[in-house]
Amino acid sequence: MTSASPNRLKDIVRDHAPSIAQALGGPFAGAAVRLLSRAVLGKEEGSEEELAAALGAADPALAAKVHEAGLAFDRAVLELSLKSEEVAASDRADARAREIALRDRIPGFLGAVVLTGFFCVLGMMLISEIPEGAETEFSIMLGALSTMAAAVMNYYFGSSASSREKTHLLSAGLPGRGARR
Repeated sequence: MTSASPNRLKDIVRDHAPSIAQALGGPFAGAAVRLLSRAVLGKEEGSEEELAAALGAADPALAAKVHEAGLAFDRAVLELSLKSEEVAASDRADARAREIALRDRIPGFLGAVVLTGFFCVLGMMLISEIPEGAETEFSIMLGALSTMAAAVMNYYFGSSASSREKTHLLSAGLPGRGARR
């Protein structure tokens, strides 16, 4: 395999299947090559050199196959993303269901302690004068409590961070939308 082969293959595929071209340079390169090989060569074991040679010919039917392979790749990535989100949602639901079923008061108690500690330290830092030399320690404590308070709020009220990330990934990964790489 030549060192220019992956870049050449990427350049050829980029116009018809940008998501596959992007995957060729990352951890999913093997899956992308197998998918392209199946679509273009009719076998899964095709090499990058064979693919580049086959795709080098300006054949509209082949270009359509590459485009279809790109759509199949996009669909597979979206399905995996959806499954991952379903697993995460199920995990959160299981944790809350456990708390309800056992009538476990510990998470609520710990949440109250964390939030109380956060607001106490914050109030103390705003109202009173911090002893000289202790500013760093109080800042570290406030940062740790701030992180824990965010976790408590996300546990009880949910988080939209994963939803925002998913929306960003979907818009960046769909052909014709987002930035092409």
